[in-house]
Amino acid sequence: MAESTLMTFAELEFLLRSAAGTNQAAVDAVRTRLDLRPEAAGDVVTAAGVASLLARGLCTERGGDVVPGEQVLGVVAALATWHTMSEAAGWIEGQPAVVHLFSGTTARLVVSPGKFGLYSVELVDPAESLATPLIRFFDLCTAGQGEAAVVFRSRKGDEPEVGLAAARNAEGQWLLSDTVDSPDEGRPSSRDAVAARLLALYGDKVGV
Repeated sequence: MAESTLMTFAELEFLLRSAAGTNQAAVDAVRTRLDLRPEAAGDVVTAAGVASLLARGLCTERGGDVVPGEQVLGVVAALATWHTMSEAAGWIEGQPAVVHLFSGTTARLVVSPGKFGLYSVELVDPAESLATPLIRFFDLCTAGQGEAAVVFRSRKGDEPEVGLAAARNAEGQWLLSDTVDSPDEGRPSSRDAVAARLLALYGDKVGV
C-alpha cells in the first residue's frame, strides 16, 4: 500500500479469519492487541466485511469465490506470518496516536485504530529495520517545540519485551528510558540520541 487505507472492523475480521488457517493463536493475539471483541468475529460481521471489501473493489468475485486484491493479500500475509508485535503511542498535533506493527516474513502491517470502528491500515517494506517506521512515528510526535512524549514496546516471539520511553519538557530538555539500560529512571538525552537508541534496540534484534 503506497498510502494508508481505512478499513472497518468487519473488514478486518474477514481478513483475520482468512489468515487464521495457518496460525490461529497468532491471529487471536492480533485481535486482542487491536481490541476487537470476540463477539465481533461471528459470521454476520464477517459477511458484512466481505460485502464491503467487494463493494470497494479491494476483493472481487469470481465463480462464486472471493478473490483478494493485491492490498488484501499483503494484509493477510502479514497477519498470517507475523513474528514481531510492536506498539507505539504518543501525541500528534495535540491528538493521541497509537500504532500497532505486525512484522512478518513477507509483509509488515501498520494498523492505527480510529473512531467509529475504523482502522487505518498500511503495508510498509518488510526489508527495512523495525526501527525505521518507529523513528518516523517518533519524529511525527516530537515535531515542533514544547512538551512531547513517546512510548514504544516490542516483542519478538517468546523473547522478553523491549520498551523505550522518551520525553521532552517545555524547556526542550530530553529524557530517555529503556528496559535494557535504565528501566526505572530517565537519563538526559537528545533527539538524535533517542533515534540512535531506537536503532540500537529495534534495528536488528527485534526487526525483520
